[in-house]
Amino acid sequence: MVASDVEAIIEDHLTRYYLRRERPSLARVVKEIRSACSEQGLQPPTRRTVQRRLDAMDARAVMRAREGAKAALRAGDGIPRQLRGASRLSVALCLTRAVAPKAEFLADLECSVPWPAQGKPVSIHVDNGRDFRSRAFQSACAEWGINLVYRPPGSPHFGGHVERLIGTMMGAVHLLPGTTQSSVATKGGYDAEAMAAMTLREFDRWFALEICRYNNSIHSSLGCTPVAKWEALAGEMAGDIPFDMEAFRVSFLPSEQRQVRRDGIHLFDLRYWSDALAGYVGRRDGRVVVRYDPRDLSAVWVELDSGRCVEARYRNLEIPPVSLWEYREAMQKARAMGKVGTNELVLAELIRQQRQIEGESRALTKAERRSRERNSSMKGLAADDRASEGLRPVDTGDTSRPMFKVERW
Repeated sequence: MVASDVEAIIEDHLTRYYLRRERPSLARVVKEIRSACSEQGLQPPTRRTVQRRLDAMDARAVMRAREGAKAALRAGDGIPRQLRGASRLSVALCLTRAVAPKAEFLADLECSVPWPAQGKPVSIHVDNGRDFRSRAFQSACAEWGINLVYRPPGSPHFGGHVERLIGTMMGAVHLLPGTTQSSVATKGGYDAEAMAAMTLREFDRWFALEICRYNNSIHSSLGCTPVAKWEALAGEMAGDIPFDMEAFRVSFLPSEQRQVRRDGIHLFDLRYWSDALAGYVGRRDGRVVVRYDPRDLSAVWVELDSGRCVEARYRNLEIPPVSLWEYREAMQKARAMGKVGTNELVLAELIRQQRQIEGESRALTKAERRSRERNSSMKGLAADDRASEGLRPVDTGDTSRPMFKVERW
């Protein structure tokens, strides 16, 4: 645990010296923090500790302080940069969905449209992003016999077919209520938050159905539907399905290296334990690869010497399942309340309070939405009543009324 005096120095230096338009490097600020701690006889924090405190800050506020309001506005509603595991998680979920059979997934969607594509690919084409060049990603692909084909540098046209498909899909997404459009300029004065109508679960189902719709529509280049093309080439593309899809998914998840301590593995200041780790406690070479799913930190997967992964769960069972984003928000709130060095029980209570507030807020939002709909309906009825009041039967036998040109014609 980091001492409260050290936490105060970290927060002060990040606020006063890092969040400036001069944009000093984090390495420089870390040196200043460590120097200030040493002068006061305190244990200097590691760079990783300072990085975690920075990650817990609001990404848009950090950008606004260092690059100005216009830069923060241009960033729009993109993913905050503290979600470093987000792209690795996306890759894991994407590959798992592509490889796995779709029958169970389609049944959950109550969809009977065919989606036969399945099986492990011989190769996948990727760009030169850092996540695709990482040793962990390359090792996972090698483990499952997947060949990586990188896009040649400076050759964006190599990904044109993928970009076209993305454009097609996003064109459909931008028709949904609550769209943020592709840029702030395109969005204009549209109030996306007020117009949003779908939950994430509902959007997942809608988007899966959109994929099914695309797969079963005539493709201009193929001259048939993608499903028909797949079935025609099924004999040539009969890829095998991993017998353990969960192991396949886990192998592509974000990972960290950790030492196995007496009380388990420490990740994000949370402790995890499995009896299978007992033989690794105290070993000098006991650093192991720990994989985690940012959506649920209640369990991690530890890679042992044999290459197999074992699941380790919270050592403190009082902590509820929580996402990495919920956890960081709770820790930020704990520091703001002066609960530095808070134990896991206090963290669990903070998370419960946050979820209670979120639940009450959602219920209130739904009630407000229903109220708005009722008010809108009542206004519409009132407008109809007012309009009907202005209509009167015309006495065509009254010759004092003016005759219009159309009537003379």
